[in-house]
Amino acid sequence: MSEQPDEIKAVPGRAGKGLVANEYGADCPRVETPDLVDGKPHWLVRASTIKILWWVFSVILALTVLAQIFVHVHAYFALDGYFGFYAIYGFVSCLGMVVFAKLLGVFLKRPDTYYDDL
Repeated sequence: MSEQPDEIKAVPGRAGKGLVANEYGADCPRVETPDLVDGKPHWLVRASTIKILWWVFSVILALTVLAQIFVHVHAYFALDGYFGFYAIYGFVSCLGMVVFAKLLGVFLKRPDTYYDDL
């Protein structure tokens, strides 16, 4: 971890307009991530826990789709009577929202120096 400067330097000609870093991210404060007493990271951050959670949530999602075998679905349209329709519909809807957000980000994105130019 890099050391933080003891004294922050003001940039000439920019009085009252805030500080400008000499190097990108050089003056940003660093935050330590807390460790447990035994020195290991938090249990939700460990790779083994993340892998287990992926498996658990995948099984739960699969069980909710398989529950359609035992529950009678009242179809209002022709498509929603098919097996797993709502799971597929939810996935495609979520995928569509992510793609739309990415495309929207292309148009709304500003350069890294946007606020430096003000």
